[in-house]
Amino acid sequence: MYSRLKPLSEASFTNIALVATDMDGTLTQGGKFSTTILQALEKLASADVKVLIVTGRSAGWMSGLSHLMPVIGAIAENGGLFYPSGKEEPVTLTTIQDLKAHRHSLAVTFEFLKTTFPQIEESADNRFRVTDWTFNIGALSPEELQRLGNLCQQRGWGFTYSTVQCHIKPQEQDKAIGLLQVLQAYLPEISPKQVVTVGDSPNDQSLFNQSQFPISVGVANVMQYAHQLEHQPSYITQSAEGEGFCELCNYILHRKAT
Repeated sequence: MYSRLKPLSEASFTNIALVATDMDGTLTQGGKFSTTILQALEKLASADVKVLIVTGRSAGWMSGLSHLMPVIGAIAENGGLFYPSGKEEPVTLTTIQDLKAHRHSLAVTFEFLKTTFPQIEESADNRFRVTDWTFNIGALSPEELQRLGNLCQQRGWGFTYSTVQCHIKPQEQDKAIGLLQVLQAYLPEISPKQVVTVGDSPNDQSLFNQSQFPISVGVANVMQYAHQLEHQPSYITQSAEGEGFCELCNYILHRKAT
């Protein structure tokens, strides 16, 4: 059960150096980037607050977006790979000994899931993925999603989902683990206590784990998953999706100016 989520007005942000944010449903508004969001990212950069995207989107998606947006990079596939802005090659965060065998095993697991859930459909971006396998979430119920997670676990895989997709993934792979690896290797000057993590759905819940990241924010639409998250964010915005992120951005900038 959720305890009362604190509004941003109760937050006491000090010395924030990095915003690590989900993308779909958090930076997007109605599935698209708005001019306001891009301006918010530019304002954070101008105020010396770094932004790192931490998304379930594929390697193929993030190899381009990480270079085009005003961010320092992007973690793709829920912690599988890191794309530093300005560098061509990604950094693999999940060790895969044999990529061909790994992809085959994921495909076999997906076909196994289809024997119980024949309606699930492979995501269009699956061909651009490296570490995980995705299918569209469609109209799957919370109970069906729980069942899918149990089936994956029985076969030695992890499972998570967002507003867009379901992910079959290595069990040890999640957003928080990937973010901690990037902080240690590429941003050692930044402590987790200087990071604001932001998200909106179950694949963000590791970012809401206060034992790892004390300052986390859910945009308002996270409440639709109120009974499905193991960890809850420290604070919640009044607005949903990208408008909620802009609300957070304005709050951070106001606190830095005072």
